Amino acid sequence: MSNIKIAVVGSCVSRDGFNSQFIKEYKEFYKCVLSQNHMSMISLMSEPIPFEPHMLDGDITDFNKQILMTELTKGVWDALKIQNPDYLILDFYADVYFGIREVGNSYITDKTWLFKKAPFYSTLPLGETLKLDNELTAYFNMWKEAVNSFMSKMREELPNVKIIINKVQFTDLYIEKSTKELKKISETGIYKAIDVNKINDILNDFYQYFEENFNVAVIEYDKEYYSKEDHIWDLFYVHYTDDFYRDFTTKLLSIILKDLHQAKQAGIKENIIFRDNLLKNHTFNAGKSFWTYWHKEFKILPPENDDLQSSIVSIKNEGIEKDLHRQLWSHAVEINTDGTMEFKLSFDIKVKDIEAIDSLKSIFALRTFNKIDLLFQSDSQWFKNIKVHEINDIKNDEWTRCSFIIKPKKGKFLKVGPYLMRNGEVSWRNISLELFS
Repeated sequence: MSNIKIAVVGSCVSRDGFNSQFIKEYKEFYKCVLSQNHMSMISLMSEPIPFEPHMLDGDITDFNKQILMTELTKGVWDALKIQNPDYLILDFYADVYFGIREVGNSYITDKTWLFKKAPFYSTLPLGETLKLDNELTAYFNMWKEAVNSFMSKMREELPNVKIIINKVQFTDLYIEKSTKELKKISETGIYKAIDVNKINDILNDFYQYFEENFNVAVIEYDKEYYSKEDHIWDLFYVHYTDDFYRDFTTKLLSIILKDLHQAKQAGIKENIIFRDNLLKNHTFNAGKSFWTYWHKEFKILPPENDDLQSSIVSIKNEGIEKDLHRQLWSHAVEINTDGTMEFKLSFDIKVKDIEAIDSLKSIFALRTFNKIDLLFQSDSQWFKNIKVHEINDIKNDEWTRCSFIIKPKKGKFLKVGPYLMRNGEVSWRNISLELFS
């Protein structure tokens, strides 16, 4: 059973079942290969939001940087395809508690109070907000449309993933540590007071819509859970007493065991490998969007006649006497690799004069990191530099299509990008990164 892969798109009510501080032995049953936190269904199904990433500074944690960046890239879809989990657990805490915010022609989960701590956030084309508490009908209609699109996309692209709805309820009651008495969270003044009954009624409508329209599994609870004053994430409306996490695990295991029995009777399902390009704006037709750390020497040039579908990134350095390490990087692709996954990297390359590529002759680079906003090789968990002599049949001033199979040994996020250590004139186009195995 330990080979069973679980993904979570939700909040701590689902994620904490895969935290050894709550369930010590959970890794004996399964492994959590993807955990997307606090992302509403409307955001999940919206278009990726073009941006030119910068170093994410400000009073914002690495965890929240990751949330912000994945809200913009909608990279959870690529991560799901890479991991191809057996189960995807959903909860709708973010949908009912945060609402959404318009960004350009797309949406993100409205965590403005948090995201604005990163100055980069204010550079986005921020628009209106939409909340459940005052625009319920409009919000619910948008949510249902997003859910319909979500299920259609899952059937088409990830048909073997079983979806589980975690039917949690908010609580306004907590156990005071000193007296063991029940008190109201909404009366503590720590968080904004909410109408828990109204929130739970809306959640029930969400659950009902999913169950009536789609074939999904559900985790249901037959008792009320309270919060507690000494919860490790602090007192909150969805931070429960320890028995909740044990019950969640028992109910999840029951679903899995039933499925394992049925699978044994029916035979093993086919494993599907996806060949989608994991890089956004791989043609550079959208300018610098989704690429970062642009050194000024890199230029975007218009397409050439032999390929009018892709713009070109080019660099030209002459007479440089020391290594400058000129580079630019893709957005982070979440891979959570354990050294078993392979990827196919492909790109067109044109070198004006092969002999002019000096120093260590690197012309492309790949790196993995454990944090989403890192860039430098010294911070990487794994790296590979591709050198010009590794490209077969390359000729001066001609386009050559090249491909490499790579197998990162470790790291949570993979970034790739054109690279020139010192001198030379090099151009790249049609950069592709695909899951290979």
